Amino acid sequence: MPGLGTLSIAAGKAESDFLNTAIKAPVPAIVFETKEHDASNLLDYIAAKNNNTVFQAIEMLGQFCNNLKAAVITDNKAVLNGVGTFSADASGNIYLRQDALPQFFVQPVKAERVIHPQAEHNILVGDKETTNTIMTEYFNEEPVQKSRWWIWAIVLGTIGLLAIVFYLSNTNLPLIGANATSIF
Repeated sequence: MPGLGTLSIAAGKAESDFLNTAIKAPVPAIVFETKEHDASNLLDYIAAKNNNTVFQAIEMLGQFCNNLKAAVITDNKAVLNGVGTFSADASGNIYLRQDALPQFFVQPVKAERVIHPQAEHNILVGDKETTNTIMTEYFNEEPVQKSRWWIWAIVLGTIGLLAIVFYLSNTNLPLIGANATSIF
């Protein structure tokens, strides 16, 4: 805008709303800079829209900007419908207060999380990143049954030795030694 500055649109960012299972629409912002940029595309658009030459479009845009600047200086504000209100501060700097976009343009989109049980995806467990497949295997592992046959062998051997000691202690067998007579 000759004599005023440049209006541009800055794209906003979409936001996730997990509680309401929605994604909020990005809200674009209209940015006003006092630095002027190349307006050739705007001039071509104005000329084509009004079936005029580029020179006539330059004159039309210049007149519009001069009227806008004069309104800001005399009334301390100028309203540009659909864009916002231009105002001047005490030092004469012009700034723009953007109009809010109609809610129709920034409706949230319903977004439900879809989990495919057969698909592998990354998950965070504590402070360690792993996959759902590894965690499923971890929780579904059956404990390894260790072979404990040797415990039964020791128990049965001890019982057998106790039976032999008990048998020998209850039977009267002759002692073999110096006073014993030989059976042969």
